[in-house]
Amino acid sequence: MSKEKIEDSAFARPIRKFNPGLLQSDDEIISQFVARRHEFELVREVLDNNISAPSCQHVLVVAPRGHGKTMLLARVAAEVRRDEELEQHLIPVRFMEESQEIDGLADFWLETLYQLARELSDKHHAMAQELKKTHADLSMRWREQGIEGLAQAAVLDAADRLNQRLVLLVENMQSLLSNMDEEFGWKLRSALQSLPQIILVASATSRFEELKDPSAPFFELFHCVYLKALSPSECLRLWTEITGQSPHIHEIRPLQILTGGNPRLLVMVASFARHWSIRRLMEELVSLIDENTDYFRGNLESLPTKERRVFVSLIDLWQASNAGEIAARARLDVRTVSTMLGRLVERGAVTVVSDSKGGKRLYAAAERLYSIYYKLRRERDEAAVVEALIHFMVAFYDVGEVYQVSDLLMKETLESSAIQEGIDRALASRTLSQDGKLDLKWDEVARVSDEVKNRRYSAAVVKLQEDVHDAYSNANWEFLLEIVDQFEADPLSDFHWDWESDRARAVHLAHLRSDAYLHLNKHLQVIEVAGDVVESLRGTEDTTLISKAYSMGLNVAKAYYHLGDFRRSRMECDLLLEYYENCESPCYDPQLVSALVVKAESETGLGNDERATNLLDKVLERFGHSDALDVQRLVARSMVGHGETAQIQYNRHHRAIETYSKTISHFGGSDDIEIRILVKSAWLNKGIAHGMLGDFESEIACYEELVAWIEKRNAPYDRPSALTALIYKSRRLAELGRAEEALASSKDSAKRLDMCGSIFEANIRQWIAWYMRGTQALALVAIGKSDIAMDSFRCAYYSFDPCDDSHVGEMLRLVPELISAGASERELVDVLQSDTRRAQSLFPMIVALQQRQGESVRAPEEILGVAEDFRSFVSKRKEEGLMPGFMFRMDL
Repeated sequence: MSKEKIEDSAFARPIRKFNPGLLQSDDEIISQFVARRHEFELVREVLDNNISAPSCQHVLVVAPRGHGKTMLLARVAAEVRRDEELEQHLIPVRFMEESQEIDGLADFWLETLYQLARELSDKHHAMAQELKKTHADLSMRWREQGIEGLAQAAVLDAADRLNQRLVLLVENMQSLLSNMDEEFGWKLRSALQSLPQIILVASATSRFEELKDPSAPFFELFHCVYLKALSPSECLRLWTEITGQSPHIHEIRPLQILTGGNPRLLVMVASFARHWSIRRLMEELVSLIDENTDYFRGNLESLPTKERRVFVSLIDLWQASNAGEIAARARLDVRTVSTMLGRLVERGAVTVVSDSKGGKRLYAAAERLYSIYYKLRRERDEAAVVEALIHFMVAFYDVGEVYQVSDLLMKETLESSAIQEGIDRALASRTLSQDGKLDLKWDEVARVSDEVKNRRYSAAVVKLQEDVHDAYSNANWEFLLEIVDQFEADPLSDFHWDWESDRARAVHLAHLRSDAYLHLNKHLQVIEVAGDVVESLRGTEDTTLISKAYSMGLNVAKAYYHLGDFRRSRMECDLLLEYYENCESPCYDPQLVSALVVKAESETGLGNDERATNLLDKVLERFGHSDALDVQRLVARSMVGHGETAQIQYNRHHRAIETYSKTISHFGGSDDIEIRILVKSAWLNKGIAHGMLGDFESEIACYEELVAWIEKRNAPYDRPSALTALIYKSRRLAELGRAEEALASSKDSAKRLDMCGSIFEANIRQWIAWYMRGTQALALVAIGKSDIAMDSFRCAYYSFDPCDDSHVGEMLRLVPELISAGASERELVDVLQSDTRRAQSLFPMIVALQQRQGESVRAPEEILGVAEDFRSFVSKRKEEGLMPGFMFRMDL
């Protein structure tokens, strides 16, 4: 059977798996009804006999889920509408599959009235509208006594006026009755026996107790029609209708085995035949199981304990089995199992299957779906279903089709370990055959399995490498350690590295560990992991090992540096430089740059600034003009980093300024974005360093030079740095008392913020706005415009984030500056107290200002202590007057 023919077949009008008849024409239903012809004729015969009978025979169609009950009832409704003889005497009234609104006999007749109105809407429109109105009226009167009789009378009146009998098609009768009391059953039986206008054709998933009990209302009321598993010939007819193809009858046997003769499963497998997709079939099966879980679980739980144990063992075996096999699986005596099987057969849960070899009786679940439910839901064993599907595929399709499906099978197997396991199980249970074609098909399945394993093997290597890359990219060092731990625990079972030796693997893992520990500030662990490995690799000529050893040696040097052992850090750098500095390959340049810079930092830590300077000059001279952009970036990054270390860690601002100046001079003409970012940082840091030394004119000049440099290039990505320089310049001008210049610069900053504000995250925009308004307030106070200044401060305060430490720190610096410039302390306190949430973060400062106003303030002792220190600081600042102070650095 070719895939192309299946694609062009009857799938243009697909058979419904779950809702046959829904939004389908009678012609479609009739054309697709191919498998239950005998049972249909039985129902048709009952309807024919009922036409002139004084009392009607009622029908109950009994079958497990998915066996075609809904399709059969849809076919009956279509037959009543299209057959001239039946149409004259009968009208089909089809209830929805789950009659959720029926809670008593009144609801039953109201639903009948509603569905009858729907049925009549085309041919008897006026009457249909009348019935809808009656239904609506009676529904509103549901509290009244006698509503049941009124609803029944309305139904019977309609039947009499039409002079036709109503065929009520009601599904899942067992569910409907389970929610009703016994009175409902007796009343319904009485109506069905006494009202010739009503014929009930119902369905049920099993023969419920009310049918078996002589004292129950429905005993011997129905003519039962049982839908058994489809025979091979019925499977063939349905398959032909679905696919448009007619395989030989002996070829259909694998299909019957796979589906258990369940029409719904057969339609699903036909979908597999169309798309060749195991994954799609599994998704549909899981959806089916999910929708029917309550049904399966309820039926299993209703069985007595030993019967349930035997039944579960049977469905777990998956195939028809004899009593001995079931007993072994259930761990019960064979005689006990035989007895339980007899009871299960009587319940309809198990069927007896004739053994083709004429041996022992075989038993199988009446509903194949129970086995699939057990595998997919209870055991989560998709592989068992895949195994059965692979056996079907090999048996049912020809060699060319198996070859054709192999690419998709491989793709889905790569995506699902369950499919891989199912294929492996199928291959393990492959039986020897004299059929060469069968062997070819199994060999192709085996080829797919082997290829998938090889691809997964390779994918595992790539995945591990990608995980390492992600750990570095995201600075997730804990994750990197987890990767190494996992590999060291079981390096060959799940992952594979193409190591030339165990030594190479050990070096690589030690390198990863040392990187992770260094970034996690676990410096002793760095030395422990990497020290001996580096020593053992001295003298190696393996370029890969040299690179790893150099990187680990650097990590050891950095670890000693961070531990404060500058001499040992310098020594480790000297060892690296002595051994590797003469390597001519440029691939070692990044390590050499790093070693020289770490050594320079160690010299700085030892107070040897001149040696540090010489080392950095050497770095610039040798590597600053490298053809490799990554090396240039590393040099620039190292220079800026060294300047920050001297500036922040050691307060050696002259040293920092010198380093920044060399960076700007050397790299200021670069067009590389990353290097330009480093140059901008160097310029800003240089300005701050001048400010820390009290050289405010040089500081302001740095900011102006940076803005001019940026404007010359006119690159949008540089604009935030220009804004940063301007707001620093504005604040320093305000602190110097150059208020008019500060306001002009602040105005320029505001324009630039409008131009590039969207670049910043919300919290950064908020900080810029707050900082600028504080600067404006300070400048306005300095020129005597106190009222306007206070308005500006009030705006700044409402941009102030009390949860951000940078905001709090700046506020604690700004308020004393405003006081020293002449701002009213009373007005400042009023503004600060105007917002309770913000005031809470500044409570010690507010207490201090209140005390300076002569107020008596109650507060905890620790608050009062801080307030006392703050009062002294404010007094000192007020005596000194407006002057430049520490500038808070905010990286934008």
